[in-house]
This record gives sequence, C-alpha cells and structure tokens, in this order.
Amino acid sequence: MIRRMVSAAFLLRDGFTGRTLTGFSGTRCLLDGRILKRPTWKREGYLVLTDLEPGEHELVVMRSGYRDEHLKLHIREDAALEDTISLKPGEGYRFPPETVRVSVSLRRGESIASGERIWLGSVPRTRLVLAQERAEAGEARARLFCEGSAALLPIPGHFLFYADKTAPELVYLRHLRDEEGEFSPPPASAHVRGTELIPVQPYEADADGNVRVLLKEPGTLIGFFDGKVFSAQLNVGLQTLVWNTEE
Repeated sequence: MIRRMVSAAFLLRDGFTGRTLTGFSGTRCLLDGRILKRPTWKREGYLVLTDLEPGEHELVVMRSGYRDEHLKLHIREDAALEDTISLKPGEGYRFPPETVRVSVSLRRGESIASGERIWLGSVPRTRLVLAQERAEAGEARARLFCEGSAALLPIPGHFLFYADKTAPELVYLRHLRDEEGEFSPPPASAHVRGTELIPVQPYEADADGNVRVLLKEPGTLIGFFDGKVFSAQLNVGLQTLVWNTEE
C-alpha cells in the first residue's frame, strides 16, 4: 500500500458569490511551473497537494471564467497548510445588473504601491462579532455570535478583526460550531467584545498600483493595507477610490 502525506489543502471559492466551487473539469493547476497532471480534488471543493518537499513553492490555479490565481506556498514538514483560494471573475463571467465595480489606487505618499497585496471585503448582512468579554492573544478559540445564518459566511476563510479601525488583524477562521470559532494560527493581538469579523480576500495591485474589484451589491467596502483599515460607501456602477497610507 502506498501512503501519501498531505502537504496542503485548499478550499476553492467563487470570489464574487462566495460559494464553494465543486466541479473541477475546467480547472488546471501549475506547481512550480509544471502542470499537475493528476491533482487530487475532493467533492467538498478541496484541492489537496501531497508529498511536497518542505520549503517554498508556487501554485497557479486556472479555471474557465476566472482570472488565474497565483499563490506562494510555504510547506512545512510537521504540519499541512490549510487555506482558501478565492478565484476572481474573469472573461466570460456573467454578472447581475446590480454589480458594483470599484477601481482602487494604492499609494504611499507620492509612490505607487505596485505589486502589493491588499485585503478587501464588504460588510455582510450576516454580521459575525466577538461574543466574549475579551479574546486574548494566542487563543485559538473564541466565542462568536452570528446575526443570521453562519452558512451565508465564507467559513472556512479569511476574516478581518475590525472595531472602529483600531487594532485590525487578519485571521483564518477554520470553522464555527455551536458559537465557538477556531482560528489558525491564533490571533496575535487581544480583541474585545463586539469586535466585528469582516470576510475579506486578497487582491494584487498591478504595475500602476491599481486593483479592480467586483461586488454583488452596494454597501460598505472595507480594505486592509499596510497595517491600516480603509472604508468607503459604494453604489451601483463604477467608482474610483484612492487609498494613501500616509494620509
């Protein structure tokens, strides 16, 4: 019997709707520049990589109707990497009429932040907040309260601890069961009751420092860049925003 060691597991999501992608006939992957001939796909929407050498790798996920997603992986020998890949809509993707289109220009003073990563998301109708008096740094579990159905939130996935733009922090929420959430790795900072967790996903700025974002409906856009949080109210149609970390 041949036993394989799981090196990484990625849940694939539609970056526009948030739904899990479970059909993989039109999905291809490059690992370190080579086509993965027989990637392991799970019916629940997971891409599983096995028997990778510890160290740095590069993964590219390609799917019809979506932009190519590039990821840099750090593979450890003692623990499997878990993450979520949100595929951004590309050519041929069908958008509803209420779609919000946003162009964000990233700046550091007079400099263009080209090639930088920014985390973006909109405040969801289903709010998720910290329900205990205080969650200490390093605690992997915390009591969370969901105002609505947790099934509507992208869990597992990336979230931003957000409370009036103070002490923002990115976390990966593995699951939410019986109002208890589990983070991996644990938050590095303490957070207080009522702090909201906003679902976010990463975007990379082009050579001109621009990021193009598509959202399902108007609302409040939240951005996390250079350790700071930005917000803006959005309407249907196209909007242009400039975020400068030195202002």
